[in-house]
This record gives sequence, C-alpha cells and structure tokens, in this order.
Amino acid sequence: MKTPYLILKIQDEEDLREEIQKKQDEFLDVYSLYISTRCSWVREEVRLKAYELRLLNPGFSFQI
Repeated sequence: MKTPYLILKIQDEEDLREEIQKKQDEFLDVYSLYISTRCSWVREEVRLKAYELRLLNPGFSFQI
C-alpha cells in the first residue's frame, strides 16, 4: 500500500475537532462498505482511512 500525504490547514482546536469528525465519518462509511462487501480493495481503503484518522488522533486504534 502506498502511503499518501495528508496535508491539512488547522488553525485552532475547533478546526482539529471538525477534521477528526470528518475523518471518523469517512472511516465509518468505508468500514461499513467493507463489512457488507468484503472486497480487498475496500479493505485497503479502510486501512488508509484508519491511518489518516490516526495521524489526527493518536489515541485512535483499529485492527482489521
């Protein structure tokens, strides 16, 4: 899996909270798709979204 760059402009804590919420929503959408399809390419997307979320929130952990 190629690791993409994640570039964000976060000005304050509110921006960070909003970005974390956005990434959580994206992660849950992709994870839900993976649960229903079990496609390998969707699984890679789940891993990518988990990685992006972990960058924003070091307390987040996920194993698939």
